[in-house]
Amino acid sequence: MNNALRSRSQRALILAPHGRDATIAVEILAAAKVTAEICLDLPALVREIAQGAGFALVTDEAFHTADLKELSRWLSNQPPWSDFAFVLLTRRGGGVERNPALARLSQILGNVVFLERPFHAGTLVSVAHSALRGRLRQYEARARLEELHDGEERLKAALDKERHAVEHQRVLINELNHRVKNTLATVQSISAQTLRTADTKADAREALEMRLLALSRAHDVLTRESWEGADLVEVVANALRPYENPGESRFHIKGPHVRVTPRMSLALAMALHELATNAVKYGALSNKTGTIEVSWELQNGTAPPRLSLHWIEAGGPPVVAPSRRGFGSRLIERTLAQDLDGQVAIAFPPTGVVCTVEAPVA
Repeated sequence: MNNALRSRSQRALILAPHGRDATIAVEILAAAKVTAEICLDLPALVREIAQGAGFALVTDEAFHTADLKELSRWLSNQPPWSDFAFVLLTRRGGGVERNPALARLSQILGNVVFLERPFHAGTLVSVAHSALRGRLRQYEARARLEELHDGEERLKAALDKERHAVEHQRVLINELNHRVKNTLATVQSISAQTLRTADTKADAREALEMRLLALSRAHDVLTRESWEGADLVEVVANALRPYENPGESRFHIKGPHVRVTPRMSLALAMALHELATNAVKYGALSNKTGTIEVSWELQNGTAPPRLSLHWIEAGGPPVVAPSRRGFGSRLIERTLAQDLDGQVAIAFPPTGVVCTVEAPVA
């Protein structure tokens, strides 16, 4: 309880509009170090009670012709912890048993003590102290109830947080299982195709290592983005970085920033690796003058938007179309098209290999 509320909760409110009852009561209570405030009428008393008080000292004549609706409404709407006390000063010989009006007041006021006038100062002080102690206990009970409520809310929040954490962990585990299975399936496919098409064990080992490194680099990009997708600019740059030489400008990359899904990111990264590996062996990167342009554009007139990506080699040795499709070509044309739900085409004009990718960005 703060100091202001504690001060208000230990004050007495006095409503005695006739005679010197109010003045005498204030003097008696002041001598007992009890703060007392005089209210001029019943509405003022109700307002002050609502602000906080220890008890109210009221003469019975103050209620004779007064409208008790507001007071009754406030008393009925008291919170469960509150039971506001009244000390009602009655005339001599006007006890409850002989005064039906006081019996009615008792029902309205609830927690009421009747004190017959004239009264002894010590009696008033004793009744006041008893009422103030009771009111203080009520305020303390309210504070404990508020603490319990706050504790309940904190516990509920902690339980909700724990439940969300468990649910998030379950989602992450399921997501991890899904990604691991997909990755292992990709590795299995790459390994099987590489071993089946390689001419020697050394060729198979080298090709397999390079392809797995390309897959790892693509995973690194997605991991930095929490597997929520990646920027195509970063996907392309990261896939081609191992094939760049210091001081040379063999790659010309141009295109807008496009957010692509994890599936699309991995598929494009692997395809770019295969194209670059082929270019190192037979194409534009097999000499010192060849260049490769990687460009793309986003077609926003469709739903979903479609990505159009082009790989164009130039300046390398004259290209001769292969007699059979190797794993790299099959990976690009079949697997990439399937993963992207789009179309992929590789052409072998004499000027250099051209690969075109058309796929939705969803």
